[in-house]
Amino acid sequence: MSEPVEDYDNVLRLPVTRIAAEVEEVVEPTQVWTPRRSVDLVVRRVDQARRDRGGMLRIAAKATRASAGYGTAGVARTGGAWWRWVTAAEHDQILATRPELVETTRARRRKISLWTAGVAGGGDLWLWLNAGWPLWLPPVALLALAAAVGGIAEYVIRRSSAENGEAQAARDIGTHPSGKAVRKVFVDAKLAKSIDDVKVITPGVIRDKNAWMCEVELPGDVTYADVVKKREKLAGASGRGVARLYVDPVPDHEGRVRLWSPDRDPLTGPPIKSPLIGRETPFDIWTERIYMGRSPRGVDVTFSPVGKAMLTGGEPGSGKSVADDQVLCAIALDPFAKLVLADAKRVELAVYKKIAEQYLTKPDPELYLELVESLVAEMDRRYEVMEEAGVVKITGKNWRRLDCPFLAFHTDEVQFFTTSKLGGANGPITVGLADLVGRGRAAGVFTSIATQRPAAEVVPTRLRDIMTTKLAMMCFTNAASDTILGQGMASKGYSGAQFDKDHKGAGWLHAEGSAPAQIRTGYLHKPDEGEAGDDDVRDIVEIAYRLRQAAGTLPVQDNDPDVLLLKACIASCGDAEKIWTADLLERLTRDPEWEDLANEPGELARLLRPHDVAPKGQDIGGTNRNGYRRSQFVEALNRLQRR
Repeated sequence: MSEPVEDYDNVLRLPVTRIAAEVEEVVEPTQVWTPRRSVDLVVRRVDQARRDRGGMLRIAAKATRASAGYGTAGVARTGGAWWRWVTAAEHDQILATRPELVETTRARRRKISLWTAGVAGGGDLWLWLNAGWPLWLPPVALLALAAAVGGIAEYVIRRSSAENGEAQAARDIGTHPSGKAVRKVFVDAKLAKSIDDVKVITPGVIRDKNAWMCEVELPGDVTYADVVKKREKLAGASGRGVARLYVDPVPDHEGRVRLWSPDRDPLTGPPIKSPLIGRETPFDIWTERIYMGRSPRGVDVTFSPVGKAMLTGGEPGSGKSVADDQVLCAIALDPFAKLVLADAKRVELAVYKKIAEQYLTKPDPELYLELVESLVAEMDRRYEVMEEAGVVKITGKNWRRLDCPFLAFHTDEVQFFTTSKLGGANGPITVGLADLVGRGRAAGVFTSIATQRPAAEVVPTRLRDIMTTKLAMMCFTNAASDTILGQGMASKGYSGAQFDKDHKGAGWLHAEGSAPAQIRTGYLHKPDEGEAGDDDVRDIVEIAYRLRQAAGTLPVQDNDPDVLLLKACIASCGDAEKIWTADLLERLTRDPEWEDLANEPGELARLLRPHDVAPKGQDIGGTNRNGYRRSQFVEALNRLQRR
């Protein structure tokens, strides 16, 4: 005799399959096949199959047991749903804050339940008196309906759980999670001992475009800061990456957090086009904010460089250069803003060379130190002007009057200079940069440094801690990220180590506010040699060049004729403060470049007039003759180079 079948669902399915196979064997091609013979054969095969599988009684017993199990569970599920509705269980989380609303809801639902039961009972009595129906028939029918509907629901739920697996369900919270699933995530992340310790605040888990969000009340000893520290564990417990689960504070309530979880990773996908692309109008650095990128929720993120200093760090390939181009291109489009650039690789910033006031063409620490010292001298000059004018800060309203335009000093790959023999924590380069950052902000000087090797020896603490704006892109370690954002920021949940190679342009921007904001920077295409596509950076620089040309603010190059003339006049004076015109011309014309000025004092005066330099009587050794002062030439040259 065959072994009993334990799978009830296949009791009837398997015999039919066997019957179909056996029918094909019985039918002979020469026999006449009739419907009656078909029915007889099927009946015989079914009876045989039932005898082989234990008989009708056993099958009926199994079916009855399964139906009773599903039906009982269904009735219990239906009753539980009704009881939760009557007691307003979905409002339990606001019972402590809004008890009146909860009690009013419960009272209303109790009345609805009692009225429904009364009407049903009255109807049952009326049918018994007037139609002769048994009193037990309607309640039994209602119970049978509840068992049927609840049983079907129970069967579907169990089958779904069996197919998907409870473990899989626990690992993936999905795109439409329940409040209970969210609460369980906090338990799995060790932020709560049981789901009863966590409450999802009304209206519960809701959809926010292509994401779900909710507000959660934490256990009594857990705060927002604790949740942020365990954001990665919270994301792991929900079955998604950290880039798909965000934790926000609730104003004035440290015991609550807001969760926001997008359906897809917002740090991937097509690049975010920079709004600077195609712009042909001037940028006002004093009033406009620089577009840095977009938050994971699609909100544009901007910042103002006025009164700021910026540190950008990230590993190669993180998008650091593109982020810096976003800032430099905006400054370049302001025809009155000055750019001073230093690039250890010599080629990264070369596209800006023709609009830069100064450009370090050789990655030499000694030349870099001279550049830093010249900027410190310019900063000191500005403070002298500010002191005389009685102002404490250079602004968009007074810079023209004080001749102190916005000055941006950017260094790419700063580690080449800060780790040299002139660098270090107390080296002259670090001291000079720290002076520029600390005092330059009020003087209209914006200092920006970038590195692809974030480490303590590259960006010393004395320099990092006074940088007001920090952008940490992809880093390999939390320690490297802390070098940019500040010590301990990774332990609070803000770390560039959370990003991977697919997160192009992703970073933590700590610019304005108490906590860093996660962004994906705007994209400016700068193709490599032989690569197709528009060169967005070069196009913007070309527009900036035309804007500066129209405004008369193009930087003066070392080979400019006016610069050469003033330098020649200074050299002709030697160490003397005063010089007569005849002596000046005699010395100038020794150089073939200026031989056309021989015996032409009027032509020399004409060339110097645009620089506010004019001949006056000069008393030298008791003799007064027409001439010039060396200080006049020096001041004119400084004005020309600051223009």
